[in-house]
Amino acid sequence: MLVPDAARGLMLWGIAVANVATAWVLFAGGPASMTGRVVDGSLWDKLTIMFTTSFVHARGFPMFSTLLGFGVGLIAASLYRRGYPLPKARGVIARRYGMLAIFGAVHMVFLFWGDIMLAYGLIGLFMACLIAVRTKVLLWVAGTLFAVTNLVALAGAVLLEAVLGAGQLQELLTGSSVGYLLAVTSYLAVLLNGLVVLLSSVLSVPLQAFMLLPLMLLGFVLAREGVLADPVRHRRTLLWLAGVGVAAALGTGIPAGLEALGVLNTGIFGVLTMTLGVLGGPGFIALLALALAGVQERVSAGAPVPAPLWPLIALGKRSMTGYVLQSVIFLVVFGSFALGLFADAGAFLLLLVGTGGWLVTVLVAVALEAAGKPGPLEALHRRLSYGKGGLNSVGEPGRPPVPGSV
Repeated sequence: MLVPDAARGLMLWGIAVANVATAWVLFAGGPASMTGRVVDGSLWDKLTIMFTTSFVHARGFPMFSTLLGFGVGLIAASLYRRGYPLPKARGVIARRYGMLAIFGAVHMVFLFWGDIMLAYGLIGLFMACLIAVRTKVLLWVAGTLFAVTNLVALAGAVLLEAVLGAGQLQELLTGSSVGYLLAVTSYLAVLLNGLVVLLSSVLSVPLQAFMLLPLMLLGFVLAREGVLADPVRHRRTLLWLAGVGVAAALGTGIPAGLEALGVLNTGIFGVLTMTLGVLGGPGFIALLALALAGVQERVSAGAPVPAPLWPLIALGKRSMTGYVLQSVIFLVVFGSFALGLFADAGAFLLLLVGTGGWLVTVLVAVALEAAGKPGPLEALHRRLSYGKGGLNSVGEPGRPPVPGSV
């Protein structure tokens, strides 16, 4: 399948650009911002903010969520084909995502407090318990959690807007995201911030699950039903996902951008773009699947992967390595104890910097692909998760434990 790896490669660009504007600039001593800022009235900065609020901010992590759930589904299917009984299959998945959580904790403390692997790994442990649940039940759970999250977020945003006054919610959101962190004046501050965020992240996993689990369950169902494996057959489902996702991304992202620019004097859409707008994640994946349907058919028939997709797929295959490598690059570029660059940069320049860092990871991935080598972190993760021998068949595959399960 081309789509998952291509989507992962594209997702890493979105994560790089978003993190540079909202987090890495703080390492250089720059101001906190949810979108990046406008410098000297720059039109390019304004256009960048309008673009990124719809297509970048709060769009990369929902793609990650969906693709991670998709990965759980593929692993569950593989274990079933190898004859793993349900308890043992759950154990294998739990170990894999437990290791992901450990990788995330190390990354969070030593490189970047904005790590996302820790939360996904911990929620992945819970998903191991759900691999035999019927598809309809999984979708019902996902829909209920998503609806509750959005209703609570909307009610809270409206209430805070009423109490604080027009326009104050946006300021509150920006300040509260980093208000408890130390100024990054040394690498010791990086470590201390990482430890503080690590503790708060572990304690807040149940809350994070309300936002992340629905998309992970959706990705799991997409894998179980073979939606991305056969986009032609599932065209109607993909069109529906793409339509709803793009509508949610634009419907919340455009007004959120106008809020960030001060055109709309509210902060409500700044909240909704992070709750309702996350449907853009699976929506963009569905769009990519539709766009690449013909290419995937030709590649499945023996044609080579088209050259323009090759670098993106190479990075997607090594997404963990690419993600952590971003942190190494940006820590050197932005860290006030290192180069300390771009503290006063506007949104457009930060977009270019984020894209430049991402391109470096693409080049590394292409070099590894050309050499026939996996990403080093992927290889280590697989070794620690499955052991030296990897996964082996343990018997004849039987019937799924319940109808509709893997």
